[in-house]
Amino acid sequence: MRVFVAVLLSVLGASLVEGRIVTKCEVQEALNGTQGLTQDLLAKIVCYVELASGFNTSAVTRLDDNESSDSSEEKPKKVHSLYGLFQLSNQVVCSDGASPSYNICTMSCNNLIDDTLSDDLQCVSKVVGALKKKGFQAKSIEKLKQWFMNIYRQCGNKTSADLDVCV
Repeated sequence: MRVFVAVLLSVLGASLVEGRIVTKCEVQEALNGTQGLTQDLLAKIVCYVELASGFNTSAVTRLDDNESSDSSEEKPKKVHSLYGLFQLSNQVVCSDGASPSYNICTMSCNNLIDDTLSDDLQCVSKVVGALKKKGFQAKSIEKLKQWFMNIYRQCGNKTSADLDVCV
């Protein structure tokens, strides 16, 4: 019975979100021409998308921000979520209606988990633009730095040569 309930819930949950699995070449093609994006950075972002979301436009990852401590004092749980293909943070780029956010993309996080890539791409472009324009002085820089550090930590060895498979 538990298995049936789990399967039913996963089917119902999947039907509520209109997402899809895109290909590596679709992501590359969609990002090509994004202002401020070099071919090497494009290769790193495509790699990160594959690792972080599995090219799933409806991916949502919930993360616990609390660090372990020896204190017996209970702290309120701090949780944030990463949304969509690019796994963008609800604390920085979008609003989920529940958590405080800089919302630099001025959008609902739900827009990042549908099958429309154009709004996701506009948001990534805004993130890249915010870093280029404001450099490391942007209010939300710590979270943006984390996003870029994850890209470089996981995919720093990728170059434009890794994009040749889509030519």
